[in-house]
Amino acid sequence: MVGYNRTVEQIAGGPTQQCLGLFRNYKEPPLKMVEEDQWDDIKWGDPFPKNTEPALKRELKAASDRPKYQYVALWYKHGEPVFGYAFPNGGKLNASFGAKNQENHGKEIGSLQILTLPDPSCMGLEYKWMPLSQGRAESAKNWEAVHVGKVAPCVCVDEKGIETLGCINLTNEIASIGWEGKQKMFTGTTPQRFHVLHHRKLH
Repeated sequence: MVGYNRTVEQIAGGPTQQCLGLFRNYKEPPLKMVEEDQWDDIKWGDPFPKNTEPALKRELKAASDRPKYQYVALWYKHGEPVFGYAFPNGGKLNASFGAKNQENHGKEIGSLQILTLPDPSCMGLEYKWMPLSQGRAESAKNWEAVHVGKVAPCVCVDEKGIETLGCINLTNEIASIGWEGKQKMFTGTTPQRFHVLHHRKLH
């Protein structure tokens, strides 16, 4: 059926086989590359997310009463960002942060954020754990510490070789973790050896 010159014409039967039709092929939209850190809002006790990656991409040499797989978590205490670690406990999210001279690791934490990874098909970032000095030396390769404000996640190593995911201040290079109810500090040249999470864009 077609309207032409104020009239309507109809075609039926065999002649319709000669008509041209307009077809549309449905395709999924092109994937947008994720080139920013992906922080998921989550609460203490929520189901632990699956799209996460442990610190150093391996099991840590943690204390016997600490989880061996620790995941980068971000929390705010009195408005100030602090990095610590999250971990699954019976499938539920728990976390530990060292701030304001104490360890925060209970339900009082409430809401926090956890670093997650997008689907590999749209991953636009590369992550690498390395000392700050190495990251600065490789700055020409566009490596930058993952940071919020002036703090970044880092794996602290104590005098016994115990590894714990915590926080480092990029300005004064003082690192800290939550430990036995307190905030344990690492000062001097020691934090210079700690591995800090860096990232760079793939393209």
